[in-house]
Amino acid sequence: MMKFKVIDNFLPKDDFIKLQSQMLGYYFPWFYNDYIHHIGDGQFQYIHIFYGKDDTKDDDIKSSSFYPLIHDCLRELRPKKLARIKVNSNPRTLSHSKGGYHIDFPNMTTSIFYINTNNGWTQFKNGDKVECVENRMVIFDSNLKHEGVSCTDQTRKVVINFNYER
Repeated sequence: MMKFKVIDNFLPKDDFIKLQSQMLGYYFPWFYNDYIHHIGDGQFQYIHIFYGKDDTKDDDIKSSSFYPLIHDCLRELRPKKLARIKVNSNPRTLSHSKGGYHIDFPNMTTSIFYINTNNGWTQFKNGDKVECVENRMVIFDSNLKHEGVSCTDQTRKVVINFNYER
């Protein structure tokens, strides 16, 4: 039984192209993160935290100067309270690599927005999966365990992860 909602063409085309071109462009800042699911998992990715705090530090919540890029998404999602908004860039792998089942934050809503189309996907522990199609949003209860699966056909898989209260 599906416990998530998939919305294709989540943003109007012009708004999406503006966001996509910024995030995949030369000047968008990416930061190396030496884990995907938990510290010491032997994997890595590049991230940008739009809103929230670094998992490895007990510091205050901060907003990125690039936060305005995601206003259109927030307008559509209408969160009551934000916990974190983070974008992940996972490099292509030779074979599909799984990130490990997890929940981001308990008792909230998680939404994943796909920035580029590729042959990676989001896998749910119950067996369901959502393919990476640009401008697609998947919304689900944050207690639903999920994992990201890398792509093999593009240089990278880029998704924005929203964690919030409705």
